[in-house]
Amino acid sequence: MRKAFLQLHIAVFLAGFTGVLGRLIELQEGLLVWYRLLFSAITMWVLFSITKSLKALPFKDVLKVTGVGCIAAFHWVTFYGAIKYSNISVALVCFSAIGFFTALFEPIVFRKR
Repeated sequence: MRKAFLQLHIAVFLAGFTGVLGRLIELQEGLLVWYRLLFSAITMWVLFSITKSLKALPFKDVLKVTGVGCIAAFHWVTFYGAIKYSNISVALVCFSAIGFFTALFEPIVFRKR
């Protein structure tokens, strides 16, 4: 319980701090997301290479991962765009609303309670 509580607080801090950094960095939102994804990909490649947990994926799974990645990239571009054109608090309120809209639309999309 204590570990999950700490992880929750770290996640909330990082989400808020991401907004502050997005406001302070002078790059356009597209370039900001590009460099962020590049840094993440290199870091993950190094970590997975060290732990020897890299595995080849079938082409069908590569397409699925690419689709999810494109949606995530679009999300971050719009998030940083909201910060650049509005302010951090508005962007973080929209960011926090994701859980609400997921809870609202998931039963409709998957047709179950």
